[in-house]
Amino acid sequence: MKKRYAVIAGIAIAIPLSTALSTTRANAAETASAAWATMDADADGSLSPEEVAATPWEAKFDAMDENGDGEVDKDEFQQYMKDMQSSQDGEDA
Repeated sequence: MKKRYAVIAGIAIAIPLSTALSTTRANAAETASAAWATMDADADGSLSPEEVAATPWEAKFDAMDENGDGEVDKDEFQQYMKDMQSSQDGEDA
């Protein structure tokens, strides 16, 4: 009898968790777009070190700046977000 309760409790936890994960993945593109819009304060289509200063993105700026030009354009940002998602998906497996 106790084993049945444990299984039922496990299912009750697993279903909302898997739903949350799929929702997170589905909204990843929207989240990236919202983050971009918030960070690109001057709306010039690229992020400067000043725009991400004092944010969690400041430490990631050099990693996002693939071409090393001192700015992060939207393509570089989106690629960085995809790479982060892929690495997280690999860790979840």
